[in-house]
Amino acid sequence: MKRLTTFEDIFNKLIKEYKGKRVEIQTSQNGVPIASLTTRIEDIVIKPVNRKKIKKWNSDGRKIGLMVIQEKNKQNRISIPFKLGYNTMEAIFLKNGVTIKSLDMKFIIKRYGRKKRLA
Repeated sequence: MKRLTTFEDIFNKLIKEYKGKRVEIQTSQNGVPIASLTTRIEDIVIKPVNRKKIKKWNSDGRKIGLMVIQEKNKQNRISIPFKLGYNTMEAIFLKNGVTIKSLDMKFIIKRYGRKKRLA
C-alpha cells in the first residue's frame, strides 16, 4: 500500500502502472455511485480548466486542473478534477487497484483480469 498526496506523484504512478492496461473504473460523489465502466487506458493527460468552467468544479475560484484518462478509441474520457497545489488530492495504491479522492469525488480504478478457472 502506498499513499500519495500530490497530483504530480499520482499522475506519474498512474502512467507507470496503468497505461495500456484494462481496468474497471467506479466513480462516486459524496458517497453516491455515479458510474462504473470497464475500459483500456490508452493515455493519461493533465489539462487546465478555463475560468468559465471553474465554477462547475469549485466555487471559491482556486485554479483547477483535470487529470483526463482516455480510452483506446479516444472517444470516451474520464476527468478527475483536482485543485492545483500540495495535498489537494489523495491516492492509495494497492496491489490490484488505486483509490483517488479529490473535490468530494472518489475514483476507484481496479485492474481487470480474467478470472482463473478452477480445474
